[in-house]
This record gives sequence, structure tokens and C-alpha cells, in this order.
Amino acid sequence: MQKKTALYKMIWREITSSKARFFSILFLILLGVGFFSGLQATGPNMLKTADDYFNQQNLYDLHIQSNYGLDEEEYTRLEEKEEIESLEGHYSHDVLFGEDRLVIKLMGHDEDNQLNQLRVDEGRLPEKSNEIALDYNDVLTSQYTIGDEVTIYSGSQEANLSDTVSESTFTVVGFVTSPRYITNDSRGQTTIGRGQLDAFGVVQADVFTLDVYTDIFVTFKASENLSMYSDTYIEQMKDYKDAYEPALEEVGAGRLDKIKADAREEIEEGQTEIEEARQELADAEQELAEAKEELETGKEELASAEAELEDAFLELDREEQNYRDGVDTFEQEMKQAEERLADEEQTLLESEQQVKNGLSEIEAGLNQLNEPYADLVGQETALLDQRDDIRQLNQQLSEFFQTPVELLTDEMKQAWIDETAEMTFNDTSLSTLLQGYFNGTVTQEEITAFMSSADAGLTAGISELRTNINEINNQRDELEAQQQELRASLEEINAGKQALEEARTELNNQRTETEQELAAGRSQLDEGWAEYDKGVSELEEARGDLAEGQADYEEGLVTFNEEKQDAEREIKEAEQALIEARDELDKLEAPTYYLTVRHDNGQLVEFEENAERMSDLATIFPVVFFLIAALVTLTTVTRMIEEQRVEMGTLKALGYTDRDIQKKYYLYALSATLVGAILGLVLGYTLLPKVIFNAYQILYNLPPLALDFYWSFTLISLAVALFSSLVTAWYVLRKDLKTTPAILMRPKAPKSGKRILVERITPLWRRMNFMQKVTARNLFRYKQRMLMTVIGISGCAALIITGFGLKGAVEGIVDLQFGRVMNYEAVVALDSEASSDEKEAYRTIIDENDMIEASLMVYQETLAANKSGVTPQDVTMFVPETPAELNRFVQLKNRTSGEAFDLSEDGAIITEKLATLFEVEKGDDMTFTTADDDTLTVTVGGIIENYAGHYLYLSPSLYEESFSLEPEYNAELLKYPYSEAFETELSDDLSESDYVITTSYNQSMLNLFKDSMESLNIVVVVLIVAAAGLAFIVLYNLTNINVSERIRELSTIKVLGFYDNEVTMYIYRENIILTLMGIVVGGLFGRLLHVFVLGTASMDNMMFNPSLDWTSYLYAAILTMVFSTMVMLMMHRKLKHVDMIEALKSNE
Repeated sequence: MQKKTALYKMIWREITSSKARFFSILFLILLGVGFFSGLQATGPNMLKTADDYFNQQNLYDLHIQSNYGLDEEEYTRLEEKEEIESLEGHYSHDVLFGEDRLVIKLMGHDEDNQLNQLRVDEGRLPEKSNEIALDYNDVLTSQYTIGDEVTIYSGSQEANLSDTVSESTFTVVGFVTSPRYITNDSRGQTTIGRGQLDAFGVVQADVFTLDVYTDIFVTFKASENLSMYSDTYIEQMKDYKDAYEPALEEVGAGRLDKIKADAREEIEEGQTEIEEARQELADAEQELAEAKEELETGKEELASAEAELEDAFLELDREEQNYRDGVDTFEQEMKQAEERLADEEQTLLESEQQVKNGLSEIEAGLNQLNEPYADLVGQETALLDQRDDIRQLNQQLSEFFQTPVELLTDEMKQAWIDETAEMTFNDTSLSTLLQGYFNGTVTQEEITAFMSSADAGLTAGISELRTNINEINNQRDELEAQQQELRASLEEINAGKQALEEARTELNNQRTETEQELAAGRSQLDEGWAEYDKGVSELEEARGDLAEGQADYEEGLVTFNEEKQDAEREIKEAEQALIEARDELDKLEAPTYYLTVRHDNGQLVEFEENAERMSDLATIFPVVFFLIAALVTLTTVTRMIEEQRVEMGTLKALGYTDRDIQKKYYLYALSATLVGAILGLVLGYTLLPKVIFNAYQILYNLPPLALDFYWSFTLISLAVALFSSLVTAWYVLRKDLKTTPAILMRPKAPKSGKRILVERITPLWRRMNFMQKVTARNLFRYKQRMLMTVIGISGCAALIITGFGLKGAVEGIVDLQFGRVMNYEAVVALDSEASSDEKEAYRTIIDENDMIEASLMVYQETLAANKSGVTPQDVTMFVPETPAELNRFVQLKNRTSGEAFDLSEDGAIITEKLATLFEVEKGDDMTFTTADDDTLTVTVGGIIENYAGHYLYLSPSLYEESFSLEPEYNAELLKYPYSEAFETELSDDLSESDYVITTSYNQSMLNLFKDSMESLNIVVVVLIVAAAGLAFIVLYNLTNINVSERIRELSTIKVLGFYDNEVTMYIYRENIILTLMGIVVGGLFGRLLHVFVLGTASMDNMMFNPSLDWTSYLYAAILTMVFSTMVMLMMHRKLKHVDMIEALKSNE
């Protein structure tokens, strides 16, 4: 038990005391296992990721299309198949999209769809008929965002978009990914635009107005638990495809009968239309004849009307003159009558004025008499009244005097006084007399005399007044007599005025009557002239109508004669077309069905090939890597055991069994190997595949890598690792343990010295100094160590050269393709159905742009190249309008021979990678397929250098000979000095042209290419870093073994007085020579490995630059030398601290 404990302590002490050796073995195994398992697992993990993604999204197993579409009968026939798990009919249509006229596949989506499920990356799926979800690729995400409005257009002027879809403007609601398209840049071919799809868009299925499905997708029950990359799945799908094609063709035969029946009906309708067209032509000819007859009649009627109008004009002119004469006579007579009336009126007015003046004077006289007459009459009246009052008062007084005064009261007296107060005559007042009477001073007689006197005076005054009044009356009578005479004269004058007024009235009446007669005559004349003017107008209108009718007739006649020929030609063509249609109907074949399985999808196959390339790359690069690691591990273990011969002999002498002694080395090697292998497996299975797959994510749109554990790779890794350590230990121990302990405990006898080859070259040997001779002897003395060192270093150098070579091959593609091969900057895709005005406007944009140095019209089409055992390839065909100009835009030169080619009628020019894939040479025939499934077979007239994509160049005459039609140039190559600002300006100008469909710029392709190359660059960087790491560890291990083996030798020379630097150089000289030898051998091996890896890692549509640049050798040499120097610096520190006494006693 104590022996066991001591043994385990010894094992642990061995590990702790030789950490450098232990960890060097560990890291060698870690790198070897990790790199091998990681690269080996990357390919299967990629395939598993894709397979899981396809199953999760329920990708179709079988895709069915037909040139006639797929109707319900075909769908029903498929539904009857029991082996089908799911069956769905879908709609799709290729359209132009947005202002840039991108070509997209518009696909219908229904919420019940279970197959080809879309992955929503942003936003959501469309829920309304005017909503669209776009392809989640750089082409669309860089230009559109959610919420944008986009418009689609028909890809052909002959096709009406409304016949396919009900909407043309949509709102972007999301971005999605389809499992049908996993690459970021390719969406397949199309028959519109430039022949290549840019993206896809998804709308609701009910937006489509088609009567038939465009696609039917199928999944099978048998594929549920199968990987699509398994041989079983591939064979099963092939069997289904082979079985379904004849079944569908059987249905197609029935469809053909129906199609023929419908076509015959259309032909009959066409025949009816031709007959109707003939009748219309005859009717038009009859209408022209009738029109000509009507024109002749119109001309005669026009001449008659002109004569009638001439007579009417002469008659109206005479009547007009008579009317004017009558008007003049009437106006003269009216003027004379008015003058006579005016004279008479003036005379009457003068007489009237005289009479009125006389009357005014008489009135004045009468007025003068009236005032005195009125005064006299007034005076007379007053006197008469006064006399009457006196006489009445005298009567009263007579009665009053009869009464004595004494009897009168004072009141009566006062009453009489008051009553007579105003009675005065000759200045004597009666009241005064009465007062005297009452006083007794006046007698009755005096009062009576007063009263008689007053009466007589008043009577005399009245008589005198009456005399005066009579005189005035006489004067008045004379004046009134004169007045009467004047009034009689005035009446005569008024009578004259009345007569004059009557005469004027009569004259006015006569004037009015005459004017009315004249107005009536004028009106009649005006009506006559109006009728005449109307006649003239009608005549002019008739003349205009007649001229217009004549012009229409002549135009109609010309048009008829022109169109008659066209119509007859069209009728003839239509008849010919009907004849051809009948012939074609007889030749009409049943619908063609295109059945494709997953492995017919180029993108899925390309991904599989890339994964397989990783697996192929893993079969050589990691194997070489692992073998070097295993070889160095084997050497390390071997040297470790040989160094401890004395210890093994001691243990054996102490009674330890061979098994116990072996256990020490087995456990030591096993622990380093297992720890390194486990860490390598963990890192290899988790880290390396992710790094590589993330690089491929630039090319593919797939979910994160699905990691898996692979027992096969694990067991192989462990087996090689354990073999390199445990089997080596077993082999060396088996040989040494057969030796007795006494022999083992003695140092191994040194090898006997021998003359080396260099010694035999006397002139060289003489010129070598001591240290050079020692170095040469030591190199050849330890041949096995020299060989192992050279193999290890050369292997690492070869890996580094291959890594840098791959990097150069990848990076060189961009510069070679876009710097040397392609000498143009842009390709403008044009609409061959555009109008001449649109073409002319575009031509103006190009010709007036001073930056554009040259341009070349070409016909561009995407073809397919197919061959058994080769993945179908897309090939871009160019047919230049001017073949001699093509060399200015594309370098037509063979890469290896340097031979330059010109397009000719003898053959086509293809690119090198295409020729390599399909194994064709100059002079061989090669067949291509168009998007319409027409075939093109051409003779290869030249193979030219090209690195990206496949191209076919034909002369116009060869194209015409092959297709029996002239090329319709649909693209133009532009050459100009690159400038981002200029390309932006050019893009804006071209976007305004209706002739331009889209423009592809080489700079954009270059940038996309660089992004694609980054994926391979990352893989290459991983290879270089791993190879460099391995080189460092290999150099460290081999140098460490060399120093350990020769520690006594180094201690001896150190004791002899060698300085530390000289001791280090004693070893370093050998290492330098061995390193240089390894670099030289590694250069040769690296070249072979580079060629092999390029052939393994190359892509079908890409050719790596096969030349290995000298910088790859230089970098490998520098890195190797740097690592060698770093190792020697580490060893220098170790040698400086060597215990010389212990080292010299090591054998004891």
C-alpha cells in the first residue's frame, strides 16, 4: 500500500515538476482535438441547422408548377394521394417593384397556410388587401421601412397587371424571411426585367385574381423523420417526383382537350371577327361612295343658292335706294311744314303778346278805377247809413221831445248821451246838444234844426258822391268795352293757335304715319338683308360644310385607302394567324409540369455544398494539423520516457512491477491527453463552429447555429490523441522494461561518432570554424530529432502558408474581378418595349453626360447550365451591339496562356470556372437553357479569365443564328471614373427615365462581394491563428526536448567556460538551421496543401485566385522564425539557471 502511495506521489511530483512538458502535451492535444472536432462538426451542424429550420418552417418536399397553371382537377387528383401529409395551392407573379423597378416575386399568403411558413423579422404579416410584407434582405431593407407606400408594375407592356392582382399600391407592414430563399442575394430567375429576381413580397392571397394556382406545394408523411440531406430522403423524394409526373401528365391530357375546345371556340370567334371586319370594310367603302354623291349634290345646291342670293342682293339694293330717297323726300317736306308752322306760330305769338299787353293795360286802368270807385261807394254807403241813422234818431227825438225833461231820469239821459256820442255834424256833436238840452241850455228847436241840417248835408254829400261814381262807371265801361274787344282778338288768336296745333298734330300724325311706313319699309329691308345675310352665312356654312365634307371625304378616302391595305393585310394576317392557330392547335401538346424537390433548389444545394466544403476542408487541414500535434506529442512522450531510464531501473530494482512503472507514464500521458482532449472537444464543438457559421451568415439568412455532439469525431479525436501518447508510452516502455534494472540504471551509451557528408567535402569543411563543425555534427548525430523537427516545423509552416494563401486567394478575387476583368462601372437594364420618345430621352441623358467615357448596348439574359452530377448554374449572357467594342468593357483573355479573344461567328466565349465545372474546352459544344425552357447549344470559341459568376458572350450574328431572331438590346454598359457623388447624381437622372428598369453599379456589387468574402476571411483567420499557435507549441516542445536531452552536454560546455549567450547559440544554431529546413520543406508541402484546399473550398459560382503569392511564404517564414526566436528566448532563461553540478550528476 505504501508503494502505491509513493508511486502516486511520484506521479503527482512528475506532473508538478514538469509543468512545461505537461502543458505542452495538453495544449498540443487541445489544439489538435479542438481544431479537428470543431471543423469536422461545422459542416454537419450547418446541415442540421438548415434541416431543423426547414422542418420548423414546414418547407415543401415537392413543388409543382405548370406552363398552364394548376387547376382544381389537378389539386383534387393530388389530394387523393395517401402518402401526402400536406397539400397547398399558392399564387405568385413576378412584377416590377417601386421607383427603381426592382424585380420581385409577389406571393400570396393565407393565414391558413401551413407550408413554407414565413418568419417575421420585423413588423407583421399583411392583414388587409392593400398591405405587403417585404423580403428581409439588404436590397429592400436599405430602401424601405414599415409604413412606406409602394407600387408594383407589370413586367410587360403586353400584360395587364389587373388580370393578375386587384391592387397595385401597398403599405409596407413588415419584413419576413422565407425558407425557400436562404441566401441573402439570390432569388432565382424570371422572364421579366433583366432576368433575375431581386427579392420577394408577400400579400394576402385574395389579392390575386387568377383562376388557377401558379404553385402547388406538397409535404410527405415519409419525410417527417428524415433529414433532407440524407440519402434516404433524396431517394424517396426522387421516387415521388418520378411517380407524380406521369400522374399529372394524365390529368394534363384532359386539360389539353378542354384547352383545345376553348381554343377552337376562340378561333371561331376570330373567324367571325374577320368576317365582321370585311363587312366593316365594305360598309366603309359604301359610305365613302354615298358621301361622294352627297358632295356632288351639295355642290349643285350651293351654286343655285349663290345665284338666288345674287338676285336677292340686287333687289334689296334697289329697295334700299328707294327707301333712302323716300326718307330724304319725307324729311324735306317735314322740314318745310315745320318751318311754315313755326312762322305762323311766331305771328300768333306776337299778336297774342300785343293783346295780352293791351289787356294788361286795361286791367291796370280798371284796377286804378276800382280803388276810388270803391272809396266813393263806401263813402256813399256810409253817408246813406248815417242819413238813415239821423232820420231814425230824428224820429226818435220827436217822440223823445214829447216827454218833458223833468220826467227823464239820469239813466235815461245818460243812455241818450252814450247812444249819440258818435253822432257829429259840422264839428257839432249831438250828444253835446242833448246834454245842453238836458241842462236847458239848448232848445228842442235847435236840436231839430241840427238834425234837419245834418240830413240835408248828408243828402247833398250823397248826391255829389253819386255824380263821381257815375263818372268812374263811364270810364270803366269804356275800358271794359276795349277789354271786350281785346278778348275777342285773343279768342281769335287762340283759335289760330288751336288751328296751328291741329295742323302740327296733323303734321305729327302724318310724320308718325310716314315714319311708321318708313320703319315698316326699313324693317322689311332689314329683314330682307337679315335673310340675305343669313343666306350668305348659310351659304358660307354650307360652303364650309361642303369643304369640310370634301376634306373629310378626301381624308377618309386617303385613310380608307391606307387603312384598307392595312386592314386587308391585317385580315390576311388574322386569317393566316387563324390558320397558324389551327395548325398550332393541332400541334398543341399537353401541359408541361415542372416538379422540383428541395434538392432542385439551387440555394439549398449551394448551402449543402458549402457545408460539405467545410467537411472536406476538415478532412485535410485539421488532419494535417492533428497529425503534427500527435507527432510532436509522440516525440515528447518518447523523450520523457527515455530521459527517465535510470528512474525506471531504480523503481524496478526496488521491486515495482512493470505495470506499476507503466502506470506512472500512462497516468501522466493520460491526464494531459484527457484534459487537453476534453477542453479541445468543448471548445471545438461550441466555439469554432459558431465562429465559422457566423461568417457564413453574411451569405445566408438562417437561425443561429444548432450545436450537436458527434461520437464519431469524438472517438476519432480521442483515439488519435490517446494513440499519440499512451501507445507511444506503451511501445517505448515495452522495449525498455525488457531490459534488466542494472542496465537501465546505467546511462545509455552515446552513439559512436561517424563522419558526416559535409566532412567529406574537404574544401567546405576546412573553411568551417569549430562551432559550425559542432553544429553540423550535432544535426546529423541526432537524425531522428532532426527529422521530427523538420517535419513539425514544415507542417506548421505549410499550414500557415495555406492559411495566408487562402486569404490571398479570397481577397484577390475582388481586385481581379472588378479591377482587371470588368472595366465598366454600371449596367443599365432597359425596357425593350419602351416608346421611341422614351428611348430618345434616355439617349440624351447618356450622351450629354460628360463624365461617361463610353457606353455599349448589349442584350442581357440569364441562362441555366445543366449537367448530370453538377449543380445547375446561372449564367449571364451578353450579346454586344458592337462586338469590337466589348474588349473596352470586359477583358477577353485566357488566364494561363494570355491569349486574347474577339467575338466572332465561329463560337461563344465562356468564363473559366464554368468551363472547369462542366469540363469543356475550346472547340467543345455546350448547352444552355433559357427562362422559357428553350435550349441554346454553342461551340466554345474561347475560355476567359473570370472570378465571380458565370458569363457567356455571343456575337449578334451567332445569337441570331442560334435563336433565329435579332437580339433586342435591353441593357447598356457604362464606363466612367468612379465617384459616389456622380453615381448618386446619375441614379437620380436615370430614375426619371421610363426607358430604364433598373441600374446595377459594380461598386455596389464590389461591396457586396467584399462582405461575402469576409465570411471566408474569418475562416481563413481562424486557420492562420490555429496554425500559428500550433507552430509555437511545436517549436517549444521540440526545443524543450532538445535542451532536456542534452542538458549534461550543455552543462559541460558551460563548465568549460562558455558564456550564457554562447550556450544558447550552441542550441539556437541548430534550431535556426532546422527551422530554415522546415520552412523550405514547408514551402513545398504548403504549395501542395494550398492547391488541394483551394480545390476543396472553392464555390461553384466563384473561382479563387489560384496563384500563391510570395508574401504567403514570407509571412509563414517570418512567423516561424519569430516563434523560433521566442522559444529560444524562453530557453535562454532556462539555460541561464541550469544547476550544472546536478545536471552533470543526472546519470548517477
